[in-house]
Amino acid sequence: MKKLLIIEDNNDFLRLLSSILQKDFQVYQATGKKEALNVLETVAVNAICSDHNLLDGTGLELLIKLRNSNMEIPFLLMSGNDDCCLANLAKQYGATFCCKTDVELLEKIRKL
Repeated sequence: MKKLLIIEDNNDFLRLLSSILQKDFQVYQATGKKEALNVLETVAVNAICSDHNLLDGTGLELLIKLRNSNMEIPFLLMSGNDDCCLANLAKQYGATFCCKTDVELLEKIRKL
């Protein structure tokens, strides 16, 4: 089973998303960048789904750090806002962007 790291600072949304996706993935959770990096030190995940606004920074900062470390893990950056600028930055670093209210959010995560 593929391994998915979900990074989300809203615990309710994190639990909901994890619960839904555990049918398709072995799910790992983090609420911020530091916690996510700790997971990535011990687990080789197949994909990352991260909120943009995190407890200790942003998902975009995490994406850039991973890319600068030559980690080419499929990455989906989520936001509560449909931000064109953020979407373009995510794409520039090889990530997919999705608004959390997009009806296709789960399908986009599964395609990672």
